[in-house]
Amino acid sequence: MALNCNKRFMSADLFRQKLSRETTVTLDFSYLSGVIESWWKKNSAQDIHTLKIKLTSLFLEHLHSEDAAYFDKIGCAGGVAAVCIRNIFKIDSPKLALTVHEALADLFHLTDIKYEYEDHKALYLKPFGENFREWGNGHGDITPHSDDLYEHLNVDLLALTVCRDTTQTPTAYYYPADLLLPLDDEELQTLFGMRAIFVSGKNVTGTKERVRNVVEYDDWNGYRFSLDFRIDAQSGERMRAINGGQEVLDKIRAGLSAAKCNLSTAETGTFLIVANNKVLHARPTLDISVNEARSRAAESTFATTPRLLFRSKGPRKQYYSLNEQPALLVAN
Repeated sequence: MALNCNKRFMSADLFRQKLSRETTVTLDFSYLSGVIESWWKKNSAQDIHTLKIKLTSLFLEHLHSEDAAYFDKIGCAGGVAAVCIRNIFKIDSPKLALTVHEALADLFHLTDIKYEYEDHKALYLKPFGENFREWGNGHGDITPHSDDLYEHLNVDLLALTVCRDTTQTPTAYYYPADLLLPLDDEELQTLFGMRAIFVSGKNVTGTKERVRNVVEYDDWNGYRFSLDFRIDAQSGERMRAINGGQEVLDKIRAGLSAAKCNLSTAETGTFLIVANNKVLHARPTLDISVNEARSRAAESTFATTPRLLFRSKGPRKQYYSLNEQPALLVAN
C-alpha cells in the first residue's frame, strides 16, 4: 500500500540519495533491425493483431537476454525509471511503427487505456494545432508533467514510438531528483506531506479533477510523484496544492528552464518508455514555423504529417504466483 510521505518518514538527505539512484537505460536494437525489416516485407499485408503476435515472438527469439531483462525492471525502487530503445527499424511506415509499438508495450507489461473522450494513440499535428501549446497534437511546447493525474485510474507506464519526425523534436524527460534540487530541507518536508488537486485540460470534454498525494512511497516502487506543471489556456494551472505549500510548487516551476533533462532520439524506430510516476515528460515547440505548421496540419494524414508518434499509457500488468491467490482458487 502506498504511503503519503511526511516529516516522520525520512530525512531530506536520504530522500535525495534514494532519488539519485533512478536511471535511464539506452538500448541499441540495430542488431535486430534487419531481421525486423526482412520479416516485415514478407508479412506486412496481415492485420495488426496478427502482426503484433508474430513480432512479439520474433523479439523474444532474437533479443539479447541482457536487453530482454529490462522488460521486468522499469519502475522498480531505486532502479531503471526510463528505457530508450534506438534503431529498431528504419522504414517510414505507420503500420510497422504501430506494430512495433504495440509489441514492445506488451513486452514491458503496459496495459493501454483508451478513454472515451480521447483519441490518444497517434500523436501528430491536427488541424488548428498551430494555435496550441500543452497538447500532443499541437505545435507549441509542452511543460513537464506526468499523464492523467486527474483520472480515477493510475498510469504506471507511458510509451512513445517514433514513426517519423522531420522536425527533429525529441521528447524531453525530467527526473524529480533534478527538479527538486532548488528546495531546502524544510521545503522538501513540506512536499512530503502535500496534497494537490489535478485538473484536466484541452483533451477532455468538460472538467475532470482528482486530489492526490504529491509524494508517495511503497517498498516495491519506491518513491512515486504526482507532478504536473502545465498551465492550460482555459483551466489554468493543472496542479494546485490544497493543504499549503503552493510556494514550493511555484519554486519548482520557476526552476524548470534551468533544470537538467534527458532527451530521447527523434528518429524513426525509437521507442521510449518511462515510469509515469517517476519521470515527467515534456517537449519543446516543434522546430518548424507557425505558417508551416498551419499548412501541414490543415490536411495532415499519417503519410504527410512531419511528426508521427504512437502512444500507450496505463497501469502495469500484475502477475501473481499461485501461493498468493485466495485459498478457494487453489484448493484443488
